[in-house]
Parts: sequence; structure tokens; C-alpha cells
Amino acid sequence: MKKFLNFVGILAGPAMIAIIALSACTPEAPPVPTQDSQIIAEPATPTPEIFNPLDPSPTPSESKLPMTCQVTDLNVYIDSTGRYCFAYPKRFTFGTQPFFNIPAVMGPAIGSSEEPLLATFAVEAAPYDSHKGLDQQVDEFLRGFTVAAPESMTRARIVVGGEAAVLVDIVPVQLSWRIVFVPHDGQLYRLMYWPIDVPEATADIDELYQTTLNSFAFLSEGMGPAFSLQTVSWSEFGQNISLSYDPVLAPGVETETIPAVPVSDQILFAGSHPAYAQIRFPGFQGGRAYDLPLLSSDKRVAQVMVFRTADFPGFGDDSPQGFVRQLQALTDLLQTGVEPDRCAQPFSGYESALPFLPWTNMQQAFCAQPQIIEFDGGKGIRYLTYYAQGPGPMLDDQVFYTFQGLTNDGQFYISAFFPVQTGIFPVEPPPCPKCGEPDYDPIAEWRLVLMAQLTQLNSRPEDRFGPSLILLDEVVQSIQISD
Repeated sequence: MKKFLNFVGILAGPAMIAIIALSACTPEAPPVPTQDSQIIAEPATPTPEIFNPLDPSPTPSESKLPMTCQVTDLNVYIDSTGRYCFAYPKRFTFGTQPFFNIPAVMGPAIGSSEEPLLATFAVEAAPYDSHKGLDQQVDEFLRGFTVAAPESMTRARIVVGGEAAVLVDIVPVQLSWRIVFVPHDGQLYRLMYWPIDVPEATADIDELYQTTLNSFAFLSEGMGPAFSLQTVSWSEFGQNISLSYDPVLAPGVETETIPAVPVSDQILFAGSHPAYAQIRFPGFQGGRAYDLPLLSSDKRVAQVMVFRTADFPGFGDDSPQGFVRQLQALTDLLQTGVEPDRCAQPFSGYESALPFLPWTNMQQAFCAQPQIIEFDGGKGIRYLTYYAQGPGPMLDDQVFYTFQGLTNDGQFYISAFFPVQTGIFPVEPPPCPKCGEPDYDPIAEWRLVLMAQLTQLNSRPEDRFGPSLILLDEVVQSIQISD
């Protein structure tokens, strides 16, 4: 059984990426360049509908958001990390742009093939080089992005978010793109639309272009509306399971009972598990791509699992990673507490790792920011970690917050997974200049680099992560399991 609970609204937070459904009108879009007109006059800055404080919209009248991101009959995307917002059509959804693997607005499927075409809009930002002009930086990006010569593409001057911008049309890469380059506050934002040369997608692209470009606005410090926490409840194991969450984390939640998968020599051991109640957060952090140490599609969904400990026997009883022994490890740790230096160095084996369920076919590489957290009727340990199958560069999209907890009566085990952005680990594997040298020791080098990263990770303030660890702690602290 599966249930989806959707929330309309958002709460401002220290590191916010969220989607909210709000309500207004969208002005006419800036012109699209044509092959007959290389330069188009700058249009006037869009004028949104005046906000009506008596409107029943969930947006409060005291909101400090730009007007185009307040009251609209469209959806609104707010990214306070990238410091921008925009509106988009309600029939579009949030997903991942397949070419760049970044969050994107996705249109309805076009066609009935196994891989249907989707009109997409995505935003990327890179540092703006103040020593180079905008056109020069546009040309440099295009030369690295496509084999076509930049001078062969249609270019226009427009205004986006109050900033002078350059629009480039018909950029051929796996069909063609329309890219708008907008410099702002030391960053060069790329607003990317794809595909623009497929007739069946033209209507969706035009609608997406009009709504996003005219509503796109930059945020200043402290901008963001305020809404109350949302609570979700689910009945399973003869208990009522509930928690509250800040809607800045996700636009809604899904609840589901996952049946047990018995241990079998026909499947990987990590594919077997007892039954559990699951609360998932689709669209967490605006749909940012990440990779959790879970199987199948679950690795891309933040979630909370609730197991019944009476179901643990038979799932790896002789394994240090098994459910029974991990339950005992957590019980022991909650009685003794966490040693101050427990997370000071990378781990070298299963024995040194902190308690973790469900079991996985990877190894815990480190822990950071460990803290005992209490919830109503129980407690557990939260920490940041990363799982790997061998030494290698740690990537930021694979670092996550986990909570491993136990009710006071020992009947229920709670396991939570939330990805976090640290700003410490790289987003792509870095080059290896020493690889191939006779005296190069990859394991020693890996530990040296990781030690420096781990020191930074443990010393970083809790509110300097995306999302804030305080925000995630509040989710854990709100958990209740009662009959």
C-alpha cells in the first residue's frame, strides 16, 4: 500500500532548495532571436501582477521574495543556495536533466516510445571572470560545449532578472539548445532549454521559456516566505508512525509498507531485509541528484525506515553487518555514548564503523559530526558518512546524514537517510597527477586527502550544510511510534 501526501508551501531555511505551488500572472516573454535578426533590443523588465494581501494563496503578504516569485497560478522554484527563483507551468514536474545530471523542470512525455522526449529547463552557475567580457565567456563555454562555431549561432541581447544577458539559439548538442547567459554577483548563470528543434516539443518549450524567463529573479539575503511544519502519519505494525518536516526539504512525502525479502542465494545479501514502514521524500532539495548506499531506485530518494526488531533474526545472524548484530551494536553504543575521537580518522574495517542498517555491500569509509539525538520514546545516533567499495575520491553527492535509532522498549529500529551538500568534497573525480609513478601509493594518498577533508567536515558548523543538520535533527526528534 502506498500513499502520497503533498504540501503546498515552503519554509525558509539556512540552505533552501524547494518547490512551492503559489498563484499570479506571467508577463509576455522576451523575444526569441531569429536567423534574420542577430541582435534584438533589450525589452523592458517584466512587470508582475500586484500582490493582493487578501488573496487566499498560501504565500504570506510579508514575503520578501521578488514579486515574480510570489503570487502566481504557476509553480515556483526557489533556490536560496544559488540565490534565484522562477515560476514554471503546473503541468511540468521536477526531475533530472539527463545531459548534465542536474535538477530540471521536465515537461510531459512526448510520444509513446520507451524513452520519450521531454522538454526541459535547467539552471547552472559558474564563477564569472571579471577580467573577461560576457561575450568572451559565452564563446569559451560554447567552444567546449558544442563542435559548432559560436559565430554560426543566433545571438540576442535581453534582460533577465534585471541583468543584461546574452541569449544564444540553436546550439547543436544531442538535438539543439537555447541558452541564456546571465552574469550576477560574481556568477555566470546559464538558463538552458532543450530541445528547441523538435516540432513536437515546440509548444512545451515556448511555454517553459515564457514562464521561466519572465519570472526569473535573483534573491538577496534573508528572502523567503514562512510556513509551518508539516506532519505525516502512517499506520503499520499495529502502531501509528508519525514525523514532522520542514517543507523546505521536500514538497511532499510518500508512505509505503515494504514487504520482507527473505535471504536467498539467488539475490545479493543486501537485497534481503525484514518488512519495514517507509516514509520517502521525493524531490528532496529540489530534486538534486545524489547517490545513497541503497539498492535500486531508493538510492536517489531521501527516506526514513521503521523496522520491527522482532523480525531481525534470520537476516545475517552470523555477519557483523547483519540485522541482529547491528541492533546489538546500536544498543551498546547508546548505553556507553560516543567516544570524542570516534570519528577523527577514516575507518579501516567493519568493526570500527558506527551502527548502520539496512546492511549493504559497501563499507563505511568514515563518520563525522556524531551526536546522540532523542525522540519521543527513544534515541539514536546521527552522523554524516560515506559508503564505498574501495579507496577513491569522495564525491559530494554521495555524502549523507543518517540516523540510527531505537525505541526505549527495544521493539522498533529507525533508520533515516538524507543527502547533504558539504562544499568540502569534489563534485567530480579530480585528476590524479601522480598516478603511474613508481612510488605512488593510492591508498596512502587517499587516506591523506580524506584526513584533511574529515577534519574540515567535523569542524564545520551544523548550519553550514545544505540542508542544515539542525533542520534534519528536527525531523528525527519529531518521530513518534505509538499505539
